[in-house]
Amino acid sequence: MEKFFNGIAKHPHLIVLVLALALTIIFHLPFWVYLAFVGAYAILMYFIHFPTSVGMTGYVMDAFLRMPKAAIPLYRFAYKHKSRNVYGLMSYGLYLLRDQCDYAGAQDVFEYTLTVSKPESMLTKYARQDYAIALWKNGRLKDAIACMEQMLKDYEYFSIDFNTTLGYFYIEAGDYDKALEFTNKALDENEAHGPAYDNLGQMAFRQGRYEEAKELLTKALDLRETMADSKYYLGLIYEMEGDLETALDYFIQAHKSKINGMNTVERATVDAKYNEYMEK
Repeated sequence: MEKFFNGIAKHPHLIVLVLALALTIIFHLPFWVYLAFVGAYAILMYFIHFPTSVGMTGYVMDAFLRMPKAAIPLYRFAYKHKSRNVYGLMSYGLYLLRDQCDYAGAQDVFEYTLTVSKPESMLTKYARQDYAIALWKNGRLKDAIACMEQMLKDYEYFSIDFNTTLGYFYIEAGDYDKALEFTNKALDENEAHGPAYDNLGQMAFRQGRYEEAKELLTKALDLRETMADSKYYLGLIYEMEGDLETALDYFIQAHKSKINGMNTVERATVDAKYNEYMEK
């Protein structure tokens, strides 16, 4: 019985609509009266929970109507006015992190999202992973790793992107054993996962195993040709070998590639190397 009443408490709007329908039937009212009530009630709730409603409106425009540019101002308004719509908050955080490279702003959005998202929700899991990425981008690598290590204790299943990301964090931290462990977990799930080979290639590069790094990064590009990270590091290897023509070719490819806040190399880094060659 307690579970029943708890279930009712979680859906008060449904109860209102059911009661209104019951009264419509009992008093033999025209059905349009009920429809008018539903419309008026929906409008009332929209404005009572205005920031949350705006966030959901933005998400619908973004995810279903394919109008992402129109959704951004709505996301921004919703976040600033303490929306509780997790879908909108997550989308806005990703926009700041991935598209705008506003890492501090993204971190703030994900921090807030985690205060309103239900702990058991799958969205909370995604928000924690994106929050960790924002921490890393803001120079807080240890905190980023700690965040994802806590996730290892709290969840049982982890996506291929989770394992690849944590593997890369360990590369950044210089813990190559753990980097290899999590990167191999990603490859166990999909042996053709290009970013995992990029991890292995970057790790080999940092350890001075340049021929192996070249093979791994080339394989990464064979599997996913869009990765600017692999192109940039291949350029560095050929530059070290004195093959400047091939190095330039990879730096040009990296320069022409789409680079966003989720990449392991920054646009400024890639463009600086490209400009260095163009000015020679």
